[in-house]
Amino acid sequence: MTTITLIQPRHNYAPPREESTLGHVYMPTSLMTAGARLLHADVEVQFFDENVNPVPFLDSHYVGINLLGTPYIPEVINLQHRFAQEADKSLHFLLGGQVVSGLTPVQFQRLFGDQAYNAHNGNDDTILTRVLKIDPRSLPHSEQTSLVPMYEKLSDREMELYLTREFSLYVSQGCKFVCDFCAAVRTREDPFTGETIRVNETYRNPAVLEQDLAYLAGRAKRLNISTLQIYMSNLDVFQTPDRVLAFAKIVKKVRNDSGILIELRGLSAVSSFFDARKDCPASITELVEAGFHTVGFGVDGMTANVWQAIRKGHNTEEKCLEVIRSAREDFGLTPEILMVFGHEGKTKDGKPKDTPETLRLAYEFMRDMGERYDAVPRPHVAKSFVPGNDGWFALENTNRIARLLDDPETFQCLDFTAIPTEFTHSDPTLRNATIDYYTQSCMLPGSTTSLVFPITPDMSTSSRTQIMIRNRGKYDR
Repeated sequence: MTTITLIQPRHNYAPPREESTLGHVYMPTSLMTAGARLLHADVEVQFFDENVNPVPFLDSHYVGINLLGTPYIPEVINLQHRFAQEADKSLHFLLGGQVVSGLTPVQFQRLFGDQAYNAHNGNDDTILTRVLKIDPRSLPHSEQTSLVPMYEKLSDREMELYLTREFSLYVSQGCKFVCDFCAAVRTREDPFTGETIRVNETYRNPAVLEQDLAYLAGRAKRLNISTLQIYMSNLDVFQTPDRVLAFAKIVKKVRNDSGILIELRGLSAVSSFFDARKDCPASITELVEAGFHTVGFGVDGMTANVWQAIRKGHNTEEKCLEVIRSAREDFGLTPEILMVFGHEGKTKDGKPKDTPETLRLAYEFMRDMGERYDAVPRPHVAKSFVPGNDGWFALENTNRIARLLDDPETFQCLDFTAIPTEFTHSDPTLRNATIDYYTQSCMLPGSTTSLVFPITPDMSTSSRTQIMIRNRGKYDR
């Protein structure tokens, strides 16, 4: 039987293991999903989370590693070096996660295969089944796959660490919107053909979802954990109101059957919440009754010009004001304001996407909504080019991307919580204004964002070390 070792890398901002055995403890649900699918295909799966338990040794030829974001790229390369030195056999590295899907095949090999490693895109089922020599028909769709077989592999200590913290529950994937800075699975324009690739939200099989949630509640009860804190995987919770309504009923059933309190948090497009309130208000009220307490709205600007420039024209100032008011006053929800701002580049008519004035308006909106409705600020700095977003395939970013590939540690500067630099924001006026308003936003009462310092291609080794020390423990929410 084929055996694979699945690994969640230690968070790039975690302290050294000799200072703290634990890194960023957060259940790696996407890696669990991959493992559950492989188990179904009769692959023996070993699982290690380097934030909890380091991998003691490798006794398989196949290693699967999950990348949660671009800052993990150097961490994964370090793991490749480490395992290649420790192993007495040829290893195959199957790398997965959203970042991997955003890289071109040439970029992927340059980052992860240049040292003669057998590196493969683990997100591609055709490649995955060929490398592991399994029948493609034996690999189920993720939406139909229960994670219980993977949950059962976790020790009580591991499960207790995960379940006493907020964790992600795989509810759905995909977003119909086309925001240009986003690298998630979404509707987008193919950079080479110009064809629009439409994506609709895909929910998991309700019976499978209920099975997984019931297992987690039962395991929590055995561990004397009274509350589960869940972050819904949906990129836009109210995008498909009838499906979220069905999910709310599942949550209430599991809660009533188990006696475990379930608290839910998730993201919503402003327009989706607006439409759900009008066309299917029960999708909101039922989810609130199930335990939904906090909704994060993707505001990402405060003028029509900015929203049009970043393909978020479905936002309006009136809608943003109203959904935040409504979330708090009509439904008793805590509104979070996701504000990705500092958008570099020009509009089609040659005007800047963001300016000091639009940044000021965005900052003041977060401040005012906090004062008026106790809305929680979640500021982030837009990075015009990250693997998978529109800018990654733009010709004007070719040289900057080449510098990243030459120096993988600098992928860290693409973190959306990292302040802008000359490398990511070439316009000094925009860069300085973004630094100013982003810093002020991070200091607003209740802000959940920890400002991170970037590593850039021109930075010395000693400066990089100091930056890594300054960023320790600054995990994004």
